[in-house]
This record gives sequence, structure tokens and C-alpha cells, in this order.
Amino acid sequence: MATHDYVIANQSFPNFRSDLNSALSAIVSNNSNGTAPSTTFAYQYWYDTGNNILKVRNADNDAFISLFTFDQSADTATPSTIDITLDTAPALGGNLQTNTKNIVFGDSASASDDRLQFGLSQDLSIYHDGSHSYIDDTGTGNLKIQSSQVDILGTSETMATFVDDGAVTLFHNNVAKIATTANGVTVTGTAVATTDTDTTNTGSVTLDFATNQNFVLTLTGAVTLANPSTEQVGQSGFIAFIQDGTGSRVVSLSSDFEKAGGGSTLDLSSTAGATDLVPYVVIAANRILLGTPQKAFA
Repeated sequence: MATHDYVIANQSFPNFRSDLNSALSAIVSNNSNGTAPSTTFAYQYWYDTGNNILKVRNADNDAFISLFTFDQSADTATPSTIDITLDTAPALGGNLQTNTKNIVFGDSASASDDRLQFGLSQDLSIYHDGSHSYIDDTGTGNLKIQSSQVDILGTSETMATFVDDGAVTLFHNNVAKIATTANGVTVTGTAVATTDTDTTNTGSVTLDFATNQNFVLTLTGAVTLANPSTEQVGQSGFIAFIQDGTGSRVVSLSSDFEKAGGGSTLDLSSTAGATDLVPYVVIAANRILLGTPQKAFA
């Protein structure tokens, strides 16, 4: 280990040779010493033996920059002040190990920051925007989650489970309510269909079967049930007709609605305030079968 001022004095040959050897020794050993060389040059190396750090002199020749810290027992080196943010296209030569640490992302403000991205065109992103967390798939194809069982969990409960070759189960407050079976669906509790309650009906009325299963219609004038476009084959439910304070409101049927024995009007109560109930079932496109009205509920 040696340092040298790299100045060879005019001297006798034996002294000259010794001085030269000292200078070469300092070069070969990277000026290894516990203290910095007394004479320095820009880009000069120094191995700090007191701290086991390899350093290089800066271009201004006014300070040393730490490069690597060495563990001489383990024969390893750790970067000291290398800033990887300066590398705009870093590439791994092997697997990245977290070494019991975390990879930490900040809140993402746009597609260009703080996101974990996958795919040649960064089609899949995982990020948090400060308010919500996202798994965002914007590319071609589907987002697929593959496992023998997938569980969706709340903070302290199960919300849904998906079992390979088994049931899909939906929970309410950690209690299973809907589960698929080999034969269909099992509902635990009461299945409540959406009902449209409309207190003003006159003229042409189109029922929205895509949104509602049942209908409660107050008749405020003569009504014609127009042909809908949203019914589904197998759908069934009821239509309740309530006469307003005047009564005697007539309900006519368009061609998609059929009643036993034919006819284009429903046989409803005429009394003011009367409530009649008509069941229905959709058996085919443009065929809605209406049951016999159950009249005058009180």
C-alpha cells in the first residue's frame, strides 16, 4: 500500500529507482492508504483502506467521489453514490432480488409515472392515483385471472369466490347468498326483482324489460302497451294496473302482447282506485303471454 506525489526528483540512481518504484506501487495499488494522497490529480483513483471505499478524483480536482464500498471478507462490492436515475434505459442481467425490501411507487398522475407496466405497448398497468387503485388493461384480448380458486376479499370478510370446476359464490356481509351449481343457481334468502312503479301513465307506454322485471302502473288515461324491444325469452313477472281517481281507464295491447282467447284490450276493473294484477311470461321474441287479470284487490 502506498501513496506518492508522482514527482521524481533529480537524484542518484539508487534513490531514483526507489522513488520510481514507490510511484509505480502507488499507481498499481490505487494509492491505497488510510488517508487521502497529499498530491492529487483529476480522475485519480484512491482506495481508502480505512473505510474500504474506492474513490476517484473529480474533474475539478477538489474532491474525491466514492464509487464502491468493499467487503474484503466476503469479497463483494456495493455501489456507493451511483445514481441509477441517470440511466434512461436500464436493463437487468438477471433476476431482480428485493433483498427483504419493498419496491415503492408514488401516486400516479398519468400513464408516464409511478406505474408498474406490462406488455410491448404497456397495455397492462397497476397503479394508485391517490384516491383509488387500478389494474388497467387497455390492450387487445382479455384480462384473465387464473388460479384453482380466486377469492375476492374485503378488509375482514370474503366477498366472492371462484372455484375451478366448482361454484361461483357471492357473499353479503360474509354470508353466501348466490352460488352456482351443476344444475343452476342456489339463492340463500330472498331474490327481489326490480320493479318499476310509475304513477302517471297515459297514451303509448313502452315497458323496459331490460331494467325491470315487474311493473306497477297507475292509469291516468287510456293506455296502449307498445311493442318493447328489451324483453328476454324466459323472463316472467307481473304487471299491476291501478285505476286513478277517475277510473274506467282502458289498456290496449300492441301485437307483441297476447292474451288467452285473443283480443286487443285487457279486461280490467273500472272502479276508481281498483288494482288488478296481470302475470306475464316471454316465450319467444315478440311474444309476451299475459295471464288472466286478477281483479279488484282491496
